[in-house]
Amino acid sequence: MRILEQGPLTGRWTGAGSPPGRWRRLAALLGAAVITLTSGAPGAFAEPPPPPPPFTDSNGVRLIVPPGTSVDTDQQLEAASGQLLRNPLGRRLVAARTRFGTGPGNVSVEWFDFPSLRDETDPPWFRADKFREDMLNVLNSANSNFDIKYDYSIAAKSADYAGNQELYKELGVKQASSLLEVSTSNVYQDAHSEEIPLARIRAAAPLSIKAMSKGVSDAEAKELTERILARSSLGLASENSPCLNKCEKQTRDFRYKLAISYYGRMGSSDSKASVGITQSVMGKATAELRREKSRKAEQEREAALGLQPECGTGAAGLLGGAPLSGGRVVAMAAALPMAAPCPPSSGASSGGLGKALGSNDYGGVDFSTLEMRYLSDDPGSGGVQYSFSGRPAAPGLQQDMDSGLDVLGNSVADLRAWLTLDPSKFWVNLNPTEPDRIVDSDLGRTNAGRALLEADLQMKRTEGKLLDPNTDFGARYWKALSGPSGKSCYSSRLWIVPGDVQVREDGASLYILRSSLAVNAKAQHISGLPQSCEAGPESDARNEQLEQTMVVPKIAEAVNTAPEYAPLRRAFLARIVAQWIRKRHQEGHSTSFDKLIDSGDLGPAKLQGDWRPRQVFDSYVHSIESGEFTYKQTTQEGDTTITSTMVFGGVDFSKLNTTPISAAQMNSMHPQLPQTVKASKDHPASDPNGSIWLGETATSPPSSLWSRTSDAIREFATGRTGILILLLGALAVVTFGIRSGSGRGQQTS
Repeated sequence: MRILEQGPLTGRWTGAGSPPGRWRRLAALLGAAVITLTSGAPGAFAEPPPPPPPFTDSNGVRLIVPPGTSVDTDQQLEAASGQLLRNPLGRRLVAARTRFGTGPGNVSVEWFDFPSLRDETDPPWFRADKFREDMLNVLNSANSNFDIKYDYSIAAKSADYAGNQELYKELGVKQASSLLEVSTSNVYQDAHSEEIPLARIRAAAPLSIKAMSKGVSDAEAKELTERILARSSLGLASENSPCLNKCEKQTRDFRYKLAISYYGRMGSSDSKASVGITQSVMGKATAELRREKSRKAEQEREAALGLQPECGTGAAGLLGGAPLSGGRVVAMAAALPMAAPCPPSSGASSGGLGKALGSNDYGGVDFSTLEMRYLSDDPGSGGVQYSFSGRPAAPGLQQDMDSGLDVLGNSVADLRAWLTLDPSKFWVNLNPTEPDRIVDSDLGRTNAGRALLEADLQMKRTEGKLLDPNTDFGARYWKALSGPSGKSCYSSRLWIVPGDVQVREDGASLYILRSSLAVNAKAQHISGLPQSCEAGPESDARNEQLEQTMVVPKIAEAVNTAPEYAPLRRAFLARIVAQWIRKRHQEGHSTSFDKLIDSGDLGPAKLQGDWRPRQVFDSYVHSIESGEFTYKQTTQEGDTTITSTMVFGGVDFSKLNTTPISAAQMNSMHPQLPQTVKASKDHPASDPNGSIWLGETATSPPSSLWSRTSDAIREFATGRTGILILLLGALAVVTFGIRSGSGRGQQTS
């Protein structure tokens, strides 16, 4: 929504609105398998030399990557990420980055030892345990209670000795202590992650102290707070070392400080190099940590199922010849619903998707552009067949399997979400006056809901950048909106809806030929906002027309083409497929998804981790309050005009209309597409329009022991091609939870 008040002197306006290390990795897997098979032979391998101790800079910060050292090669990157994960503090830092996501800003973790504050220097009435509990609650409370302007995420928890022995040993803490662990991530560089917990404690500690003793003055409480922080600040792990001109002084009391690289002063060449090094090392380390967690989960699953090693590693070797332990083979065969108890040693086949992931160049496809545009569902003969289209990879593009599997896993998870939830729930809304109507509670637990919410926020930022009056387009827009008088008052709502959707239905098969998204704009006034204004119907109609003709087309172009909206476009394609499946179900056709439809069973489509819809809402409100898109311009007369942008809107996929295309029309527009899709089930296939298609077939299984999320699937995909063959042949089955012969009376796993 846009609200505008502007005059010739002042104005206020708010607006509406070779894959890296693959062969080295495979060689490492082979080596690990050999070591596993021979580990029972005494003296077979010598102990590896211990890693070198971290470099310590002049400020007492232990650095994983010393100054002047690069991580340009795979060996250097693997060595740095491995050293980071072996350090107990570094491992917690990587886990924090995994929790907060890959957004901008620095991540840090801090440890405080409040229970140790029990000696003769403390007032007799001071209760260290009570203080620790107060700070734990304070650090996990709402951001708005503290005087920190910038957007950030924070999470605090207890770190008891049990299960944290290595951490305690590294920090030199006695077993009797119970540490407080605080993880923080900032979004804007102005508020550094290292200072946020300290600022919170400084704001809340005096209140806790004064509650223990009524006679303590404000000055005494603040003085005691500083003494407490000086004695309890135990450990700090940060992606970049504390900056010299701000955070280094504030974090000086921490006795143990660890960072990936040396940051130096803000804006220096050291700081720029540090950010690049940190991103590379952390990307490698987070991927490895996810794989470790997947392996651990698989071992626990095997133990729970009582799976025994029944397949020999020789006969059941992978197609590429890399051996696996028998227990892992059986577990994989049980988890991925195949008919045979062990994977075949030869003669197996994989579709284009499996072959692309198993190849050196990912089939020449940019996996970030993959979109599910074909699905065939014939439970009686052939099961589920699907195919993704993508654009060719640019020369020199570096990709990793984790990102590719995220795209695939999220696409099928979105399909399950759209199938299991009622279409009336398919909307999101970002309006600062409606914090209780952000998203349906069920949709808000899915990747589809996250994609819609984050796209809604991104749309607001897209429009804000477009309307910057310092750009040619923004200047022209403001001139047209103000008109000859130089004054205008306009407010509007901007939201994303389904656009032109063209599909070809061929029996049990669906081709999505076009799937554009549209952006709507409508004049709308919302009361209760300080920036609100009222205008007459004639003025509203004129300004609404200007927005629709001048601004909306540019936003719609970004929504349909820009990389930042790719998750929304993939979720929309899954929405189209889900509606087609619903339609066939309602017409009486048996589908592999009958028991999922409107069941509410999100299963593996439910998001794991700490993400919550309120985080997006809070970021939106913060962008308004902090003036993220506030501009100043000086006219020729020397006057200053202040322009602020703010966007109301949403995304609404609750209603979807599709245009069916006849066989003749499809043959005219896409003459080779059926042949391309058919070929993609065997190998990556190129279409005349330049896209590359990757297909697979998911044979409906006789039974399924469990459904596995994409994170657990990823662990299998890091091995040889044979694992990918097993994995991708059952990706849809595992994620959808399909059972064979899925008539309406049958149960879905």
